[in-house]
Amino acid sequence: GEVQELEDGNCLRHGFGHQIFTAKAAETGEEVIYGQYKGSWRADLQTSGIFGWSDGTVYEGFFLEGRPHGHGRMKWPEGSVYDGNWQRGELHGQGTYICGFKHVESHGIFWRNCLRDHNGQWVNKVKQREELRSQHLRINAYPASKFVIPVYRCTSSEILERALAVSQEPPYLIPFLLASHSCSSGRAPPLDFVEGGDLGCKVDTTVHLGYAAQEKLRSRDTDVLFQKAMAAALRTARPLTLIWGDDEPGPTGEAPPMDVWDMDNSQPLPDKWALTNFFSPLVLPADIFDLRHFQCAGLADLFLHRDAKNVNDADQSAAEPVEPAHPAMQPAPILYSLKVLLMSLKRIPNEFEDESVRRHLLGRFGLALPVHRIAAFVACDM
Repeated sequence: GEVQELEDGNCLRHGFGHQIFTAKAAETGEEVIYGQYKGSWRADLQTSGIFGWSDGTVYEGFFLEGRPHGHGRMKWPEGSVYDGNWQRGELHGQGTYICGFKHVESHGIFWRNCLRDHNGQWVNKVKQREELRSQHLRINAYPASKFVIPVYRCTSSEILERALAVSQEPPYLIPFLLASHSCSSGRAPPLDFVEGGDLGCKVDTTVHLGYAAQEKLRSRDTDVLFQKAMAAALRTARPLTLIWGDDEPGPTGEAPPMDVWDMDNSQPLPDKWALTNFFSPLVLPADIFDLRHFQCAGLADLFLHRDAKNVNDADQSAAEPVEPAHPAMQPAPILYSLKVLLMSLKRIPNEFEDESVRRHLLGRFGLALPVHRIAAFVACDM
């Protein structure tokens, strides 16, 4: 882009230009595009243009000291839009807000992200949007009639690569891996197919939900299981892997054989194996089902660099900050990206068609995880 040359020989961005923000991916060292700005500069500062974040959010308008200021329009990934005045990164002044979750349009004079509703109460639209985004990730957030779980079939040798590739494409669903009886494995498919190698999970990035549930029943600290696995997954760029085993032992003390199936009914998982028992912002955030937000909001730092006591102290002593409508534009020099795999060790019959796979997932896992945010991958070796 255009620059202004100073007397000492240095140059400042001045005029029109295009800047691409990059960071180094952890472990691999690959250069990753984190965001980009195209527009005008004055004395090395952005003045007006378009900025796009890695989670899909786009702002077009005026800037002051790197934050939206003046008139501008921001569109969030789910389709929410604010078009109006800004003040140092906050919705402030005359504007229009359209909620992409509820499809409701609001007009008026905003004050520090807040707008009066028809009852005269001030509603923080930025906080409200975040609450709605979080609700979207809840278990049973939508009835089964409102979504269809995609089903992909592949060989055991390609399931890992395909699953990770699909998770990086819209609508950014989390892979749920299954294996059919046709898969020959000495131990526990599909886990056997995604361990090790350059991309696969490892023991320290894996959590077995049955084991975690037993530890919780014994009143032992299970938080550390998830925190260590999350940190290891981020540092090594390997997938955080959550595994559900077969059914618990029955009254006789024996678990039903994996090959025995009731073709009409998939028995729900034990309640204690549900992710609701472990979801927590500093342990296992529900944001693992919205990985673009996880990355863009800098949530990896909570697991890589935090000290729980210091975090709690800071939360209690911090003064009321300016509340931006989106994270800062400048990325960290090293980017820690989270990848997630879910899997069941209970193999499914070879004759299961796609609709049968969907019914199985809804019946067995519908109360254990947000199934509207998963894509099924079935390993089939014939």
